[in-house]
Amino acid sequence: MSDAAGLSPARRPGLSFAGLGLLGLVLLFTAFLHLGLGAKALDWATTWQALFQYDPTDLDHAVVRDSRLARLLVAVVVGAVLAVAGVLIQAITDNPLADPGILGINGGAAFFVVAGLLMVPGTDFAYLPWYAFLGAVSAAVIVALLGGRAHNPVRLTLAGAAVAALFSAMTATVLLLDQQGLDKLRHWLTGAIGAADVSKLLQVTPYLVIGLLLALSQVRSLDAHRLGARAAAGLGVNILRLKVVGLAAVVLLSGSVVAVAGPIGFVGLVVPHAVRLVVNADYRWILGYSVIVGALLVVLADLLARVVVRPYEINTGIVTAMIGGPLFIALVIRRVK
Repeated sequence: MSDAAGLSPARRPGLSFAGLGLLGLVLLFTAFLHLGLGAKALDWATTWQALFQYDPTDLDHAVVRDSRLARLLVAVVVGAVLAVAGVLIQAITDNPLADPGILGINGGAAFFVVAGLLMVPGTDFAYLPWYAFLGAVSAAVIVALLGGRAHNPVRLTLAGAAVAALFSAMTATVLLLDQQGLDKLRHWLTGAIGAADVSKLLQVTPYLVIGLLLALSQVRSLDAHRLGARAAAGLGVNILRLKVVGLAAVVLLSGSVVAVAGPIGFVGLVVPHAVRLVVNADYRWILGYSVIVGALLVVLADLLARVVVRPYEINTGIVTAMIGGPLFIALVIRRVK
């Protein structure tokens, strides 16, 4: 199509860059709200001064700088990374219902982290990403085996749901054996941005960088894969390598996020679908838009988690589940019809 409505964004770089810029401004505005609102609402002037005219003796400035800014940074990174992982897992499985949470990858990572912490008390955080990676790989392999060789998105999704439920039950069983551990990890298991901190984020940054580089290295192959596996192979794409590298990227990205903030679901499902409503071009644009929309979604979810029941708060993962759950049901119904 060549009309203005149907012209691919890949052929309208000006419009696509404008869309990215507009989304970036929305993200900045939402981030500013995130810094100003919470258990204690701060006026905008105080929030602005805390950022650009910081006074270490002002307690309100300290709240913004020491607590909310770090939490905001974690939310931005977690949202962007989960969105990229969602784009990848949907692309390499050719399954619009795929998401690291729905396919059990996050659940596997969480189980191995919990089991590792309880079996080896006092484990340093540096080891937790490796527990998470091992769990994510285990879950992905089991789901792939249960999904079979035939391309059947519904079967793959059901296999993922079953594996996610299995790992969730195993995690609950392990925690019941250690009530002290249950109290300590219950908050983390529902996806807790507030429990994360920048130091943990910095420790997983090398894994996140490798995962993102692996994702970017497969952009051309992903574009060819949209035409179908056979057509992609005809264009010279090594399908096996594409899936192995893509899955490795998903494991690194999802495992790192689980280690930092717990298993936050549905971001990887919601964001790619939202992006494709306005961008249906090559994966450079889809990934670029997904990074910003994913960050925006988690920042907004974390903001809602803090203000809806103020002065208390609910976990961010619960808010993303409340947003993503109905969408997932709608997608399944549409798929079945």
